[in-house]
Amino acid sequence: MRKLLLAQSRGSVESFLTILPQVFVFLVMFQLIFMQFDVMTDTNLSQGEVSKIAIIGESGDYQRFPLIGGGSVLVADRVENTKKFIDFGNISSRRVLAIAVDEDESN
Repeated sequence: MRKLLLAQSRGSVESFLTILPQVFVFLVMFQLIFMQFDVMTDTNLSQGEVSKIAIIGESGDYQRFPLIGGGSVLVADRVENTKKFIDFGNISSRRVLAIAVDEDESN
């Protein structure tokens, strides 16, 4: 029985050395996909907020640049920091930019 148990545990180091790089690559790819999804979500939400401000005419965190023929361009630009999954010591900064055209500045 003992010989059978020892024979079954054979090759575990080789399996570990084969699986370890695959797990590392998977975690790196998972982090990149999550960070890209987070950037796209923030960009879409910011774009919707600036478009709503341009249509309804509310106040918000944006800059207004006048156009020559009338109206203005609204630009919301912000930089946010997020933590990474693998490298906890360093934070990753991302820039979220949203642009909308306001044809009527009176609202």
